[in-house]
Amino acid sequence: MTNDTGRNTIAGPAPSTGDLLLVGEGLHVMNPALVRAIEERDKERILDMARRQVAAGADALDLNLGQSRELCRRMSWLVELVQEEMETAFFLSSHVLRMEQALRVHRGRATINAVTADERELAGAMEKAMAFDAGLVVLLVSPDLSPFGVDERLQLAARVLETAARTGMEPGRLYLDPVISCRPDPMTWHLGGGLPDMETIIESIRMIGELSDRQVKTIVALSNASVCLPAGRRSDLHCRLLPMLVEAGLDAVILNCSDARLMAIARDPGASLRTAA
Repeated sequence: MTNDTGRNTIAGPAPSTGDLLLVGEGLHVMNPALVRAIEERDKERILDMARRQVAAGADALDLNLGQSRELCRRMSWLVELVQEEMETAFFLSSHVLRMEQALRVHRGRATINAVTADERELAGAMEKAMAFDAGLVVLLVSPDLSPFGVDERLQLAARVLETAARTGMEPGRLYLDPVISCRPDPMTWHLGGGLPDMETIIESIRMIGELSDRQVKTIVALSNASVCLPAGRRSDLHCRLLPMLVEAGLDAVILNCSDARLMAIARDPGASLRTAA
């Protein structure tokens, strides 16, 4: 199960500026314009969505078509459509572990986004990723261990590294996601104004780097930090958080490329820290 080497003319995802990989989030099932365009086979509208993200600075595109089998069957068509026009790599939702055609047609190294650190499924996901020369995002959550703090996330990160060593997966192809999510306790959720515990996320990123000797990469979906905020306040939070995450060692971020201010910070997150100092 390997890609046709004659088609692998596009490199895997890599930062175009600086050290932070920017992954556009716009090709998502929660975007009704995308769903409508796929259903209508509107090639130009889909290409325009991809073009806008790449023009804004996206190094790769996240493609998540949700749970609909009908939409997921069209993932390979969409990948081929976009890659025929532009040299961009995709982060493909984990449906490709079962419906492999998008991995087969993808030019260059795709990244599977994402699986959990569940011991029953992790090794199989790594083996499938290796078979297609793909990267793999692993969410630091598992049915047997709820990641309330840094320690639990580090336990799951250690499990991922052990599984990678056992299966032969190169650590450099792994992205660990400490998972930005709402606080589980109602009282702390209320006191925190509905915002996630970002101190835990930032420290987890820092410690994962130390645990793995910077061999594995870290990634977050930035928009998850603001799901409980009104639309008008989300950008400000993203712009404040991203430099702190990068300072902790973040390697990749899935973000809203249509936010010009956020993209300017993403291209030079150190500038915000220097200004704040």
